Amino acid sequence: MKKLFVLIAVVLFVSCNNDDKESSVNNLKGSWIFIGASGGITGSTFPITTDQQTVLEFSDTTLKTYINSNLVSTHTYSIQTKKSIFGGIRKMIVTPTGAVANDIDRVQSYEIKGEKLYLRDECFDCYTAEYEKINPAAF
Repeated sequence: MKKLFVLIAVVLFVSCNNDDKESSVNNLKGSWIFIGASGGITGSTFPITTDQQTVLEFSDTTLKTYINSNLVSTHTYSIQTKKSIFGGIRKMIVTPTGAVANDIDRVQSYEIKGEKLYLRDECFDCYTAEYEKINPAAF
């Protein structure tokens, strides 16, 4: 009986972890338009500009960035759970080595609240960017 309980607990744990990761990717999938950023040493806020529209498009494993409807970059990414420099364990979008800088992975914690996506660079003087989910045909 004890072995059966342990077996069921392991199966449930593994199933929940996989579902959570798939759910994270599914929530992230789609197109998101930049609406502002804040942070840095001064805590500055940068609203959207009228002459530049930035859109992120997430698929299962690919992140595309468009500026004014022009594709400017395509990178693979993964969702990982990591310790955040801001405290606690958080879901992160990890872009592989070499995609952003020569020797480092780009790591951003993220949070989705309703139709808003918040991307936070994992460094103390970096920015938090805010995006809003859009219909892909809208851009």
